[in-house]
Amino acid sequence: MKKQISELEQQRFNYLINKQYDEFAAMCDADLQYVHSIGAIDNLSSYIQKLNSGYYVYKHINFDISKVIDMHEYVLVTGNFYADVMLDGKPISLKNRAISIWKKQGDKFKFFMYQGTPFND
Repeated sequence: MKKQISELEQQRFNYLINKQYDEFAAMCDADLQYVHSIGAIDNLSSYIQKLNSGYYVYKHINFDISKVIDMHEYVLVTGNFYADVMLDGKPISLKNRAISIWKKQGDKFKFFMYQGTPFND
C-alpha cells in the first residue's frame, strides 16, 4: 500500500506544480479540508479558487513519507513535507511535519485531508 499511496502523493504534487488543477480536483474528496502551516483552512472549492487565481503557485514539492497507516476506510500518511511556493506573489519555503489522509472509495482513493506543522532541525 505504501507504494500506491506514494504514487498518489507524487501525482498530487505533479498536478499542483504543473497547474493541472482540474486533474487535482478530480483526485480529491468533495469534503477536502486543507489546513495550511499558517493555520488557514481551505475546502476543495476555496483551495481550487486560490490555485486558479495564482494565490498559491507551487514550484517544488517533496514529501518524505515515514509511515502509511491503513485504517480500513482511510489511509493516514505522515512524513516531512518540503515545498517552494509563491504565496500571493511572495516566495516561501515550507518545511513541515505533515499528515495527509486518503479516503478509500472502492478500490480507489480520494485525497481527503492535509495538515502541515512547521518544524526546525
